[in-house]
Amino acid sequence: MNCFRYVPAAAFAALACLTSCSHSTKPAVTSTRPEKTGGQLYAVSADSTAFFKRGVHPGEPDQKLPRETLVRLIRPSFGFSKVELVQSKEIGYVASDDIRPANSALIAAASAPKVDPMATPIESSTPTESTTPGVEQFRLNSDDPRLVPPPEDLPPSELPTPPPGQ
Repeated sequence: MNCFRYVPAAAFAALACLTSCSHSTKPAVTSTRPEKTGGQLYAVSADSTAFFKRGVHPGEPDQKLPRETLVRLIRPSFGFSKVELVQSKEIGYVASDDIRPANSALIAAASAPKVDPMATPIESSTPTESTTPGVEQFRLNSDDPRLVPPPEDLPPSELPTPPPGQ
């Protein structure tokens, strides 16, 4: 008969446990979308890797990327990650195992200003002027009459002369 004395207490404890679990204030996380990386730069770490523009498919890839090619990580994944090629701005997929975070030397090389080999250097008499890119320089002949300003008009002569004290 002593065992019936504990049954109401056990039932009350079970009921309290069930009701306290059903009122959770934490919101449920239902997103299956991976977080974005903020466009972190990665480099191809394998000798070469396949690049697929419209999703991964069997057969030949759209392009082969050589080692040290810079890509911007758009969406990481276990098999293939979505990336953007830094140089051509193409978006596609590469094997996640074939890329790693880019080192600072690669990033600096990619962000260095590009020099156009077909551009003609600007001739100048001083070395600082020739190293200034993008500044248009002219050699003007100051003896050209078109560049000489017209003479200044003199005031009329009928004005009184100023007193000698001024």
